[in-house]
Amino acid sequence: MPVPKTVETSPRKLLRDIVFEQLLTAIEDGTLEPGERLNDEELEKWLGVSRTPIREAISKLADIGLVETAPQRYTRVAKPTTEQYAEALRLLNGFHELSARWSIPQFTDEDVAAFRELGDAVLADIEARDKHVLRSSSAFADFMVERSGNSLLQQVARQMNTRVTYTSLPTIDFFQWDIFAAYVTGLVAAAEARSAEDAERVMRKQAEATDAFLEQVIAAGGGLPAAS
Repeated sequence: MPVPKTVETSPRKLLRDIVFEQLLTAIEDGTLEPGERLNDEELEKWLGVSRTPIREAISKLADIGLVETAPQRYTRVAKPTTEQYAEALRLLNGFHELSARWSIPQFTDEDVAAFRELGDAVLADIEARDKHVLRSSSAFADFMVERSGNSLLQQVARQMNTRVTYTSLPTIDFFQWDIFAAYVTGLVAAAEARSAEDAERVMRKQAEATDAFLEQVIAAGGGLPAAS
């Protein structure tokens, strides 16, 4: 297992949260690969902390599906599947629809301008067929979530977004670029009109198209469906 630099402590964060963030980053950037076993002693040397915050962080990662554990057998990085991605994405889409309903009618002119700028970043990644679209699209959706005014939705959506981003790995090679471009363009237009109804229509159309495509991917055994 690779050994990066020891984490730096912060008086504003609990040690378990620092360890969680370090492990999460290592999983997301591939330092810790899917299926890799997580050994307590190696993690202690890697992170320079005791076993307790490590186990607390691993438990949190297991809660959002990035780590798998079996008592007395193994603790390992989860291997994402298309089925897991579809399940998590459907739930996250529901949270995003709620956040749009609660936030968009309250957008200020400054909010609309910032939202449009985030949308432009997503569209640039789409045009370039850049896989960093996962990060830019997360920032785009997070803008609505953070302005929803609902702290519980914000907390759960952040966890689900992490799971969606990780489980999307098996499908990223056939990302639905055109469908997602229409989704972003439609949401920006809804924000400019301050219309929650327009946003919900856009989001439901995108969710239905994505659902149908993912069902085809699953039926094809995780590969690109044959052209009809």
